[in-house]
Amino acid sequence: EWGKKYLDGFPKDLVNPFRMVDKFPEIRQPRYVPPIDDFDQVLSVSEGQDQVMLTAFLHLAARRGELFQLTWEDVNFDLNQVCLTTRKTKTGTPKRVWLPMSSELRSKLEWWRINRPYKWSKYVFTMLDDSPSPNHNPGGPFKQRRHFMQSICKRADVKRFGFHAIRHLSASYLYKIPELAA
Repeated sequence: EWGKKYLDGFPKDLVNPFRMVDKFPEIRQPRYVPPIDDFDQVLSVSEGQDQVMLTAFLHLAARRGELFQLTWEDVNFDLNQVCLTTRKTKTGTPKRVWLPMSSELRSKLEWWRINRPYKWSKYVFTMLDDSPSPNHNPGGPFKQRRHFMQSICKRADVKRFGFHAIRHLSASYLYKIPELAA
């Protein structure tokens, strides 16, 4: 289908054989959204950059990639705002959205800006010296944190959940408490 649309000379009458395959049945599993108490437990066993990052996930309902690419230019302490950039658009074009920064998130981000080990890095959250990543780049942005949530949930003795579950937790928390959403 892509070839028909974008490649000059590609046969337009070619039938896509994949369209003839019946869809397989799927069994949907309900998403696990952790209770706020479990998130608080995870937050209580975290420290430093990890605690700041988890707070940002909850307060901004951010996607993993949005926070991993967050720069200090995207944090406006004067206006109490954080700018998240996403490519989750129909065309894949980056979209920037300014969000309000809670006082708790502001406090943690101000602390992290002062106490971060790589003052020269433009990224808010960076790989540290002790990162076990094979493509280790201290001061560079995270590409992934494969076992971080698994290990911190285990340490907090709560059911395992991931970064995206925190996004769902933020949404459900706001839904359940209308006065916070207003």
